[in-house]
Amino acid sequence: MKQFLSNRWLTNVLFLLLILAVSFLITKQYEPFENSRTYHLHHASSLVLVYIMTVLHNAYLLPIYTEKQQYWRYALLLSLWLGLATLLTNRLRVDIFRIEMDTLWFDDLVFCIVCLFVGIGIWFLHRQATVQNIELKNSLLMREKEIQYLQSQLNPHFFFNTLNNLYGVSLRYPGKTPGLILSISELMRYQLESSLKQRVHLVDELQFIRNYIHLERARVKQRCRVHFKKRGNEDGLYIAPLILIGFVENAFKYGPASMRESFIKVELTVRGQTLTFKISNSIPEHKELVSSMGVGLNNVKQRLALMYPGKHQLHAYEENKVYYTTLSLVLNGHE
Repeated sequence: MKQFLSNRWLTNVLFLLLILAVSFLITKQYEPFENSRTYHLHHASSLVLVYIMTVLHNAYLLPIYTEKQQYWRYALLLSLWLGLATLLTNRLRVDIFRIEMDTLWFDDLVFCIVCLFVGIGIWFLHRQATVQNIELKNSLLMREKEIQYLQSQLNPHFFFNTLNNLYGVSLRYPGKTPGLILSISELMRYQLESSLKQRVHLVDELQFIRNYIHLERARVKQRCRVHFKKRGNEDGLYIAPLILIGFVENAFKYGPASMRESFIKVELTVRGQTLTFKISNSIPEHKELVSSMGVGLNNVKQRLALMYPGKHQLHAYEENKVYYTTLSLVLNGHE
């Protein structure tokens, strides 16, 4: 409906149809002429005349009221407009088509007033629809820019965490450093490429998560049991890039950080177009160590709100020294 009203040609057609209906409703006095050519020619001419007058009113007089807010000036000009429109309609009927009936002066005035208000109503509806379309486009543009900004934040955050992990591994297991550098370069390549897209293949995103878990396993070694399980078919589905990795990062960052024995469990289930992502991790004795969610999770929450409004549910809670996170997403079958 908004697209219809914002189309100037369609609103003009709507106006013509409405004033055509009005003219037939209020001109009952034309019965002696209703089957004549004169009747139809007069109708058509009156419609064209009032249409032109209304278009001129909406183009030049209404802005005086809506933009300049010169109400008295507008009232004066509107009165002159009504008088001129009524006079022209009447003279058209009398002088051109020779239809003379004393009571038709009032009918001509009523016809012009009704057509004027119909035209004003359509003008306001058209303007409102146009403004709403502009606001919607601006909102979508701002949303896209905000998403791009949030995705750009992921680069330094991810790089910092990954390089910090590499430093820790290199101190304990220097022989594994070259292989881990190659793994990190692959992670960074995917991260950079995917951050330029709105959607990526779910298959690629899951492989990225597997690679990240493999890298983290080298860091935490035996002091953290890591489990990853996937159910369902992810082929043909797309997801916002790096929307899940923040939860995995958070689990590895705070779960095994200060515990000799800990665990991280990641489960992902795909049913149709619904993805359910569950992750649980043991937490340290001192809760202050996990009080901050970090840039990563705040970023993910904002992106979820922007990219999956009404299509996601996120629940996170702590129970028996275990932190649970469950995310449900309705995915797209296209980019």
